[in-house]
Parts: sequence; structure tokens; C-alpha cells
Amino acid sequence: MPRSLLIVLACLGVSGLSAGAAGPQARIELTDGAEAEGTLMAIDADGVRLQTVTGEKTLPLAGVRRVVLAAAEGAKPPPAAVTVTTTTGSRITGDDFASTGDVAAVIRGADRLELPSDGVLMVAWRRPEDAAGDPAWLATLPDQPESDLVVVGAGPDVECVACAITAVSAETVTVVLEGETIPVKRTRVAGLRWMRPQATAPGRIEVVTAAGRFDAGRVTWSPIEGLLLDGRVRMPAAWLTGIDYAAGRTVWLTTIETERQEVEPFFAGLRGVEGLTGFFTPRVVTPRAPGAASLLLRPRTVSVWRVPADSRRFFGTLRPASGAAPRAAVVIDLDGREVFRGGFTADEPPADQSIDLDVAGARRLTLTVDFAAGGPGGPVRLDDARFEK
Repeated sequence: MPRSLLIVLACLGVSGLSAGAAGPQARIELTDGAEAEGTLMAIDADGVRLQTVTGEKTLPLAGVRRVVLAAAEGAKPPPAAVTVTTTTGSRITGDDFASTGDVAAVIRGADRLELPSDGVLMVAWRRPEDAAGDPAWLATLPDQPESDLVVVGAGPDVECVACAITAVSAETVTVVLEGETIPVKRTRVAGLRWMRPQATAPGRIEVVTAAGRFDAGRVTWSPIEGLLLDGRVRMPAAWLTGIDYAAGRTVWLTTIETERQEVEPFFAGLRGVEGLTGFFTPRVVTPRAPGAASLLLRPRTVSVWRVPADSRRFFGTLRPASGAAPRAAVVIDLDGREVFRGGFTADEPPADQSIDLDVAGARRLTLTVDFAAGGPGGPVRLDDARFEK
């Protein structure tokens, strides 16, 4: 074999090993509760391709709940010099922003995220006085401006100038004012607001990246092509932190009206006392995220919900309410069939109880919080209760 061919083959072999070793390590949470780990190879319409110790496998998207990159867990993004808001409400952070023609870019170091210019709603450059939060001038902007706006000035004294923004570079913001094209020095510009209609995100897959969070309908990823959202937003492959496919398949229990609810206090006469009805009725407390919240329930309560169509699993965490005597019996039925029994007694230290139920094909979920032996008992919390499709 010619020596030159041996050198080529050796280089190909080294390149293959390097590419495999450089692939990000990922943990895949599946809808059936299992997990898979390995090197992330690609994400496309067919599924998540993973290189595991037993070989390469493709996990269908319908069975994937979350993709989490190991290197990104616990990582904190650096302070942002600029924040870009898209027309769908996503906030992108980076070192700088530029826009020319049909393409806009958010720059981070030597890399950049690209999206159509008409998808950018607002740009805010961080100034020393804004380090603690959003700049004060944001509150002065109209909800529906009648033209593009350039926010100019220094310190607390800023002015919103109506114009047409045509380009943004590292040195200038180019605007058209009264028919005249004017380059404005970037050092004088605090922010930009385009007169564009706000839109709804094209999907509910939550994509977490080094530049921010996005809602998307389609996600593709590869080490070579990078991360592409809905065919419009493109960024480097290394920016991907995680993907939550379950976000668009989740129905929070607190957002569903009960089909039937019965409340019976330990002392039945208390139910008719004016002002106490709300005390015994289940209520939503301590919101943790949009839709995600806790239900506070007191014995004896029976609540019935219709299971959302196409639901596959029901999740939640049962906890004693803070500062309350942890005595209550909790039972969950699906169509009259008991599938969970838990609760708290005075004899054992209270501990969180995870709920993970197969609800495929079920029509109704019934939750009963009953009195435990030894007295009226105390309230319980059901945290992050949700159906996943």
C-alpha cells in the first residue's frame, strides 16, 4: 500500500475518533420514566440519535420528554451586554447585536446566532445603571408604537426618537428620519424598538441555549449544521443546553376545572359558618412557574377531574403543608380503580411522596384527601401536578 494512502487512512481514523470524543454527553428522559445516556449524534424529525455503550440508537420524539446536556447542568451564563427580544417573546442575550438586510445576529464571543431581521422586536444594551435589572426606559415605551423607535441618551436622561431603523452595526445605527438617512453613533444608543406585530411562538417545545430560552415547533441539531429552530433561528451546536419536549404536552392540574368537588370538614357544622367556606375549599398556592403551582387540600375533600385527551402519565409530589400536623390519607382513583395510596400519620416523620401514574385510556381522575386515624388531621400540598401527553 502506498505510503501516502496510509497517511490519509491514518488521518481519517484520527478524525473519526476525535469527532466521536468531542460529541456532547447527553441524558435523555423518556416518557415511560426510563433514561438513556450517551453521546448526542443528531436530532431530527425521526428522533434523537444517541451513541451508547451498546451502539447507536434512535429514540422517537414521541417517547422523549427531555434532552439534557451533561456539561450544561449547573452552568451559569455570563452577564449579558445586550438583550434582544423577538416578536414571539423570546429573550436572547449576548455580547453584541447586528442587523443588515434580511438577517439579524446576536454575537457571543466569536460565534453568532442568526435569525430573520423581521423577527426582532427590541434591542436593549446594558449600561452601568442597568446592571441590577431591566433598564428604566423600557417602561416608557408604548405598547404599540406608530413607528420604529431609537432610544438615545446617557444615564437616566433618554429620548425615544421616531424613525425607521434600516441597519445596525458595531459602530452605528442607521435610521431614516424625514426622508434623510442618518447614521447614529452606537455609543449614544441605549435601545431599539421596531414597529412590528407580536406573534405567537410556532410551537411549545422549550429549547434552552446559552443565549436564552425559545419556544419552537421544530428542532434539528447536529455537530456540523448546528441548532436550527423552525427553519428560522440558527446557532452553533455548542450553544444547546437542553430541550423539553414535554413542555408542549403538559397540562397542569391547576389549569383544569374540577368536574365534581365535595368538601366535608371534620366538624360538619363548620362548613356552613360564614367566612370559613374558603378555608376548607382546595386552593392554588405558591406559583412556581407558569401553570405549575401547588394545590392545598384539607381532609375531607373529594375532587374529580376529566383526564385530558391523549394523556399518557400523571405526575405530582405529595407533601405535608408547612407548619401543619401531617395527618391525612390520600387516595387517587382512575375510573373507580385505586392506583395510588399515600398520606401522612403522626407516627412517622413526613417525607415527600412522588406520584407517577399511567393514565393512558383513563377518563376521570379522583383525588380523595381523607381523615387519618387519631383526629381531624392537617392539610397536604400536591405540588407540580400535571398530565403529560
